[in-house]
Amino acid sequence: MNKSSRLQTVFAATLAVFAASHAHAADPVTTGVVIRGVTLTGPAGAPGTATGKVCDFSGEEVNQAGRLTGASVNCRAGGNLGNTLVGLPARFNAYCSVKAPVKSARTIVAPLRDNANHCDLSGITIKDATGQFGGAVWR
Repeated sequence: MNKSSRLQTVFAATLAVFAASHAHAADPVTTGVVIRGVTLTGPAGAPGTATGKVCDFSGEEVNQAGRLTGASVNCRAGGNLGNTLVGLPARFNAYCSVKAPVKSARTIVAPLRDNANHCDLSGITIKDATGQFGGAVWR
């Protein structure tokens, strides 16, 4: 095998691995829980108790149809509250959660360097997202 053939083989193998890893990452999360972090001012209450606030999606980017294009959430296929909260940044002292799948939305795994459970939520209106995620609880 000459040098050119070896390079082509290595390149093809690299592309195959890259394509396989990205195809898996684009699979929607349809089981487990989806969590939206919230930062509230003032003294925090006891963990798990209601804050009296809802999850705010109003600052998120929307498309021309008024649907979210990639709001940050935490999710984990088959995950529960305990293992899906892992990686949620410390700046969030409260959170809202909903059982996956989020109706009328697409939740895609989009891990970050410091948060393997990071996901993107899209395709849902701000009003519907706020309604489904409901009230926040203290972390």
